[in-house]
Amino acid sequence: MYLMYIDESGNTVSFQEDGTKILVLAGCIISEEDKIRIECKFREIKEKYYFNADIEIKSNFLRYANPDILGIDSPIKLHSREKYDALEKDITEFLKEININLISIVIDKKAYWERYPAQNPYDAAYIFLLERFQAFLEYKNSLGLCIIDPREGTVEKKHIDKELDKVHNLVRWTDDGFWKKCPRIIERILFSSSDLTVGIQICDLYCYPIFNIFEYNKKKGDYWRFDKLSYLKLCSYKEDINRKPIIDENSLKFFPGETKKDFQFYQ
Repeated sequence: MYLMYIDESGNTVSFQEDGTKILVLAGCIISEEDKIRIECKFREIKEKYYFNADIEIKSNFLRYANPDILGIDSPIKLHSREKYDALEKDITEFLKEININLISIVIDKKAYWERYPAQNPYDAAYIFLLERFQAFLEYKNSLGLCIIDPREGTVEKKHIDKELDKVHNLVRWTDDGFWKKCPRIIERILFSSSDLTVGIQICDLYCYPIFNIFEYNKKKGDYWRFDKLSYLKLCSYKEDINRKPIIDENSLKFFPGETKKDFQFYQ
């Protein structure tokens, strides 16, 4: 069985309320055989720097742990630049090394709301994510379980578990032309807060760099965390003539597709 830990970067807040331009939903897929080893290694890093294997490490916590960044606090703030650099190095090597597959959905909120004014982009992103997880599970001839934090939002957290449960069940058993049926995914979503779930924390560390590329309209090569971490873990089923993985809509889906041309990543 495969476990897909899900996390988002960005939000579904309107632009009038200073919402982000982009919503990114990412799924970090881990085999049950690898889960314990990955979890233990991450806990070792936490213990090494904080003497607490249960401390939460997420992307924004890690970025602002840098003592050179003043005026912005972090629950894992360090007071030595040397120690921060060592932590960054260990986290980077860990994320490079572990055996995971990454799927990501990028929603251009302005274009989405122009097409679907009354709909929540989170639901669409989740459906696209499930479809790609279903394709992965078919490729592996296996079953899968989704694990997600039931709270969505940057500052004001709102619970999305009941709404998402309905979407999850609908996609598993129906096929209405907008989505494909996903029967290989286990019936219920497992809801778990990120502070208690290592897999969601790891997913967050891969998710933010993708958000950074699209929210700030950067191209590949502009943000090292994307190039060296997230991009290399995107799921791929094909290779080019140089035997390099082909990253396509099966691993990194942008929606709606008409506005791709406005983003440097696709130029």
